[in-house]
Amino acid sequence: MNSNRSIKSNTSIGGRTSPSFPISKSDALTNRSSSPSSLVSNSRSLLFRQQDREKNEYPSKTLSKEDDAKFHKAVFIRCADTPKGDKITNREKFVQALNYVGYDLPKTAIDQIWSDNDEEIPLKIFQQILTEEKPMDERALEEAFETLYSKDRKHDLSAIDFDKFRTDLLHKGDRFTEDEFKKIRYLLGTEHGKVDVKKLIKAIAESKTSCRQKVLKEQEENIERPSQRHTSPKPNNKNYNNCNVRVMIDSSSKKPFNPPRMGSLKMKGAFFCEFSDSPTDVLYFSIGYSFELKTPGSISISLEPTISRYHKDSSFKNLDVRILVFKKQPRSIERRLLHMSSARSDTKTYLQVDELPKGLYEIIPITFGGLLRARSQEMNARLSIKKLREIKKGNNFTMSKDYRDALEYTFDLFDFDDNKQLDRQEYNLWTIRTTGDEITNEDWSSIQASVGLDVDENISKDKFLKLNDFEVQDQDTSEQDLWIGLKSIGFNSALELDMMCPFNLTVYNNQSGLKLTPTAFVDLAEIKKLLVPFLQKKAKTITLEDPSIHCFHYQDDCGSILFVENQSVSNVRLSIDVKNAANASLNLSTDARKPTVISVRRDTNQIIWFAHKLDSQREMELDAIVQIA
Repeated sequence: MNSNRSIKSNTSIGGRTSPSFPISKSDALTNRSSSPSSLVSNSRSLLFRQQDREKNEYPSKTLSKEDDAKFHKAVFIRCADTPKGDKITNREKFVQALNYVGYDLPKTAIDQIWSDNDEEIPLKIFQQILTEEKPMDERALEEAFETLYSKDRKHDLSAIDFDKFRTDLLHKGDRFTEDEFKKIRYLLGTEHGKVDVKKLIKAIAESKTSCRQKVLKEQEENIERPSQRHTSPKPNNKNYNNCNVRVMIDSSSKKPFNPPRMGSLKMKGAFFCEFSDSPTDVLYFSIGYSFELKTPGSISISLEPTISRYHKDSSFKNLDVRILVFKKQPRSIERRLLHMSSARSDTKTYLQVDELPKGLYEIIPITFGGLLRARSQEMNARLSIKKLREIKKGNNFTMSKDYRDALEYTFDLFDFDDNKQLDRQEYNLWTIRTTGDEITNEDWSSIQASVGLDVDENISKDKFLKLNDFEVQDQDTSEQDLWIGLKSIGFNSALELDMMCPFNLTVYNNQSGLKLTPTAFVDLAEIKKLLVPFLQKKAKTITLEDPSIHCFHYQDDCGSILFVENQSVSNVRLSIDVKNAANASLNLSTDARKPTVISVRRDTNQIIWFAHKLDSQREMELDAIVQIA
């Protein structure tokens, strides 16, 4: 699906990164510090018997037991999810903690430990596990790969076929996700489908060192020096808020949206979510649309999520959505937030602004994980895998019907103005989404020479399919290469869309010649930073035990937003215990057994939750207790 690769130079583009977050090769596997170790779980004793071999390409760095203990404790505190930070009660957090310190136990071993300890791991048990088990070092990793490939007389650890490498790891029980395989390809700069295993081993070692330094640095920042220790003043005669946050949005508060009788512009778009460094770190992206008002005037905007036959989850129709309007300065990337939508009518979110001065503006729709969420590792393991290409006579490849249908849908998705053509900007956004690279003038000329361009130098659906067919037929392209593009769009291996939600955007305005242009992908984490100061003046203040921790609650007809500002001299942990959530989607866990614990760094502000009213015709209720852990 990465057709520009075939045209340009066949350079590997595996491991596409987020457009706004270029990933460096040193931190690409930060959260998989010991990754291929599970492939050797059945040969553990054999490998350790061989550790006395004469040739040692990987001299180990000896660290004192005190250093290790300090690091292990810091990792445990980082992953602990109870208010006191003394236990890990989330299985994924437990596995993540093991990975951080260089352990990758077999699934059966983790299942046994988790069950034996009643699904909670205190620090003492965590340290005991690390004492009984042995971490995988570089020497043992190389021996593991040697054992794996020694049956092949022609094996060369500097040139293992990537597809075979991937299949072998999965067969041996490794828990790599598709996104982690992408990062491996990027990390290694894999060319011609070959993997340099020795390079991978050294990269894992560097990643482990980087991870260790990062965790210890964070731990040092969290340690309060005696002279800086911040003690919360005890309540005296003043009645402090009991920290209960109750949200009640009545069904009668909904407002019908009647499209104004004026000209309108229609555009399509989509929300995307993707993994960052681990399955627990998720990024959200939307699309920014620019327009210019030549004279002052009113404007109305509506947005409605849509679903396709590829969407198994119909709840996306009620996606948690807000429409933001920003003022932009000419020849500047700075944005100033002016308006946010606060009303819904059925499944439509809308914003009406009576008067906007002339100038440049940008519309950015946002969502933050109430319904659109990253798929779990368990879900990845259960899914069947669709074939994207088939073999014809003479060992030539042809595109499968499933892949062709998915590409046709992708073309329609990025045809934002629905004119049955992709102009250069639309094609560029598709390329950024699937490869992380923008289309250069040279790339565009290559495309023109390869397939020819249609009216107004646009790409038709047939030409789009032809470009992708070049990649399918390329002998150096693997099935995994084809999946990279589809996964970045939001498809899972069963060709279901579960990490992307499309929408229809309509702008109403009477000015002639008004143009709405999709300009760029927008990282919604950056938008959060602009949203907090905008909402602060509109929100209600909630008093916590510590007056230097300022908590704010904003509520309107669409839902609720809770955010906090930490003005203390140290980092704080907030406990959010959701007692009841009716007709509400929330980007936090609503597990009644345990509260969610969120760390807020000093001198920062952070959004705690986005709560969204699912059915606009029903009442929404949300009860939660917020307190300093």
